[in-house]
Amino acid sequence: MTDYSFMIRINDGIQKQLEEKAMIELQTEALKEHRKVQIITSVIGAALILLAFMMETPH
Repeated sequence: MTDYSFMIRINDGIQKQLEEKAMIELQTEALKEHRKVQIITSVIGAALILLAFMMETPH
């Protein structure tokens, strides 16, 4: 009877590494998207402040 425990351990190790790599890639993408949202929010906030300032200033 062939002992496949060694191959199973190697397969489990490879699977774990692939899962960790996939998780890191997902986290990296999430951070990039979060940064985009932060930039857009900052730009909108600055535009609203500028608009409010312009509305208060007499023409």
